Amino acid sequence: MTDLLNGAVTFTQSAERVVAYLNEHTPLTDWSVSRVTNGEQIHVHVHHDQVLSVGDRIDWGESFCSRMSAGAAHVVPDSRSDPQYADLGAAERIGSYAGYTIRDDTGALFGVLCGVRETPLAEGESVDEELIRLLSELLSSQLELSRGIDRGRRSVAIADALAHTDALTGLLNRRGWDRVLVDAQERVDAFGDPVSVAIIDLNGLKGVNDTLGHLAGDRLLKRAAEALASASAEAHRVARIGGDEFAILANGVTAREAADHFSRFDAALEGAGVSAAMGVAAAAPGLATLADAIAQADRAMYGRKVGAHS
Repeated sequence: MTDLLNGAVTFTQSAERVVAYLNEHTPLTDWSVSRVTNGEQIHVHVHHDQVLSVGDRIDWGESFCSRMSAGAAHVVPDSRSDPQYADLGAAERIGSYAGYTIRDDTGALFGVLCGVRETPLAEGESVDEELIRLLSELLSSQLELSRGIDRGRRSVAIADALAHTDALTGLLNRRGWDRVLVDAQERVDAFGDPVSVAIIDLNGLKGVNDTLGHLAGDRLLKRAAEALASASAEAHRVARIGGDEFAILANGVTAREAADHFSRFDAALEGAGVSAAMGVAAAAPGLATLADAIAQADRAMYGRKVGAHS
């Protein structure tokens, strides 16, 4: 597939052009296309000067954009004197603001196109509210097209990834896992989609192989794979990525939710009589790639493994 058929790429290009244009043509210094998910606002595409950076996040209920989306003014020349915004903690570092919501392909809130500056607007400075509204509507339309393109493209990509399976367990193999990660990273970077991972290492496989033979070791691996598969849902991709190492990708799961979410897999392994150590972590735009999250989850898994044997 070419970039022209890649919805993640086209939405990223559109968002970055919009924030760059607004930075150049308005008195506000920082513009962002953000994602609102699981009670947080996360800045995904940012033209940074003074205030905002990719990966910055705030509780949605404490944000200027939450107030705006609930009916407060779209353009705020002086937030510290505006009765709709002055009580927010963020008003201490944001003197002026403009924003309009972006809707996703279902019509639900996706995020916000917003701009800020540390100081209030000076006399004679203004932000064209109609321009911000128009650009937010164009981004909503672009998002709908991009998601539609990606549904078709992803179905092909995921089908290709799922064709790469481990002969022993039937789970994704390393090649399939790597292809799933590419798709997920694109969605993190373009849309701020929440994605978390778990790394699982079985305890005692070498001892089983040494004392009972490799057929017994294979049965242990199959039992672990069946337990993980039984606990999985549509949002999950489960893989065997090494001899006794498994990995799970969970779409739609944030860092706040990861530990509780993956506990279902711990329970499934325990119920199957399989001893294992698990570590979990989440990707986040501008803060942690999926490669970073996997490394973090691997360290956490190893720490639990060592702790269990100390």
